[in-house]
Amino acid sequence: LAVAAMASPSSGRMGGNSVNQALKPSQWLSPQQLERIEAVDDLTLERLESMSLEKGAELLQQVYHLSQINHDIEPSYVPSNVQVYVPKPNGEKIVAPLSEMTQLLKQQQNFGQDEVTIIVTGLPKNCETVKKANRKLVQAYMQRYNLQQQQQQGQKYNKDSAEDNNYQRTSSEEDYTEQAKNANTQTGDIIVIDLGSELPNFNRIAMLDTEKIGAIYGKWIVKMTHELQLPHETIHLIGQNIGAHVAGAAANEFTRLTGHKLRRVTGLDPSSIIAKGR
Repeated sequence: LAVAAMASPSSGRMGGNSVNQALKPSQWLSPQQLERIEAVDDLTLERLESMSLEKGAELLQQVYHLSQINHDIEPSYVPSNVQVYVPKPNGEKIVAPLSEMTQLLKQQQNFGQDEVTIIVTGLPKNCETVKKANRKLVQAYMQRYNLQQQQQQGQKYNKDSAEDNNYQRTSSEEDYTEQAKNANTQTGDIIVIDLGSELPNFNRIAMLDTEKIGAIYGKWIVKMTHELQLPHETIHLIGQNIGAHVAGAAANEFTRLTGHKLRRVTGLDPSSIIAKGR
């Protein structure tokens, strides 16, 4: 959407005018259209989901253009002490703020002996669609890492899936289950950094300082790997939506501090960065 928004129909008519002039709202919106644009604080994921795809895309395009005027919207939001949880095969979770999680992990027998996957959520979980997507992402790794235990006692996760609109397993998910059975690594642990819970509206997402919050998470991963004596080659970092950029910043900070790279960094549906430096 961000790329599409940059290619405004008005840009071809502007000729040699400056960027700031090209971004003047009056060049591509009427006064009536400007007045009808939603306030950023009111632009929630639920409201977007209630619109048609065309209307939602058009609204995001307008908001994006307005946000770029003068290119001087500085990122300013850095959530503190985000909640972290570690799902267990029996359906329970270890939940704590980021600052306390390392101590709790030290008490877990055999934690980190094989793979460790860290997921950074990036969408507000007050939306049912997001809750469902997050649950399925965690389920996929639970199945991969705890396949035998899943077969013996994994009724809880299967029940959750069945409740998702009479969920039917797709062929791609069946293929993934087969891959999990044949994977070289069938054990591991999952850590979910629930950044999405601190992003309840578009304003928070738009103003998130991905570099600063990423650096905080990168330092935490350094501390965790040091105190738990985890090899960096076993860490897989996944970021979702705006969390994809946070994950990238965290991995860069880890490399800056240690001289090593994490084994893998995955960005799921990266978002457009709206607030940025001049």
